[in-house]
Amino acid sequence: MRRYIFTDLERRLLERWMETEEESQETRKVLSWIRQGWPSLAEDMTLLFKAVKMMQRRRRWRGYKTRGSEFGSALQRV
Repeated sequence: MRRYIFTDLERRLLERWMETEEESQETRKVLSWIRQGWPSLAEDMTLLFKAVKMMQRRRRWRGYKTRGSEFGSALQRV
């Protein structure tokens, strides 16, 4: 399984766009990828969350906690 969806550059572009609405050609490209990839990505994320919840119920989750939400991107060991 891949460990990221966006590269560091793409994250910076999206964060800047959300804060300032500034759009560059690179930002438009990332937004286009999001629109095109959304249906399959949404299905994959739903499956991922179900798998994580099942691991937690079966006590196979390794004690990770997240910052911000149950499934945030900044995993930290407890």
